[in-house]
Amino acid sequence: MLKRRRTHSFKRNVIYSSSTRRRIMLRNLHKKVIWRRRMFAMQQMAELNTATPVG
Repeated sequence: MLKRRRTHSFKRNVIYSSSTRRRIMLRNLHKKVIWRRRMFAMQQMAELNTATPVG
């Protein structure tokens, strides 16, 4: 009987374990974090602008 080869997960782990790939993944993650922070800051500013009483 043939054994099932477990190459897929191994290859995937090997691809992601390279230093360049790790750096790229970190950068993508960091870009997401920065984007979300900026959106949150813009939302806060909008709320401040609408909450100020006129007069």
